[in-house]
Amino acid sequence: MSNVPTFNVNNIVLPSRYNRGNDTKYEQGTQVPVTIGLYTVDNAILKYMQTKIRPTVIQDNKQIQVPVIYGSPERWKSAQKDGYIRDKNGKLLLPIIMIKRTSMEKNRINSPVNKYQTYTFKTGWNSRNIYDRFTALNGVTPSEAYHSTIIPDHYNMQYEGLVWTEYMEQMNSLVELFSFESNEYWGETNNYRFISRIDRFDQSTELPATGDRLIRNKFTIDVRAYILPKDALDKNEAKKATTKLMYSPKKVVFDIELVTGSLQTSYRKTY
Repeated sequence: MSNVPTFNVNNIVLPSRYNRGNDTKYEQGTQVPVTIGLYTVDNAILKYMQTKIRPTVIQDNKQIQVPVIYGSPERWKSAQKDGYIRDKNGKLLLPIIMIKRTSMEKNRINSPVNKYQTYTFKTGWNSRNIYDRFTALNGVTPSEAYHSTIIPDHYNMQYEGLVWTEYMEQMNSLVELFSFESNEYWGETNNYRFISRIDRFDQSTELPATGDRLIRNKFTIDVRAYILPKDALDKNEAKKATTKLMYSPKKVVFDIELVTGSLQTSYRKTY
């Protein structure tokens, strides 16, 4: 570095190879950072089943909607042990659907090699350069806003679903409905959506001499999801936001001064 020529700018010594083009404004985004967590994926799958699939069955000559719930650890353990779900009064809940995330594995084919790789896209008019008639007619160059987001890691997740009904006809209609929704993007409209696939249904029927009639079905949902935490840990072990906001310069001004003897000429060009 000692062999690199230097020059003085405002009493600050800089190398002659100093690139002013790298001095761009770089600030954290004013909007909520892009965040995709495990809760985001769980909620997308659950909401799709509740609001889009909307499973229904016929019971007592009436069409009723089948409740879809997420299996808490206590409720899931009880369902696995007893084979059914009861309410606080001991009544058997039929029909009902319960799902729970059981495993997740990194998708090494789709995950980026460099986890700090970013994707940058730009917007046109923004709060710093609002669109108006004068700007449009005079061709004023806007100060473009650039959003930079870290590329998320991709995972293969598995959800196990349990379905309980009282009659075989009800179970058949639910299996047909969920089978038709396989290989679709599950999630809410204008929100995160993930490709989901159902390949197999395992059914069992319990007809005890005394007690409640019960038909149970178990299926697995394979979900291709991606995870992007709120903050990422960089190489210096310092947390940084996964989403950044940058602005391009609105104009560039060049000043040129020519000195010949006692004559001094100044010239300014704006782009």
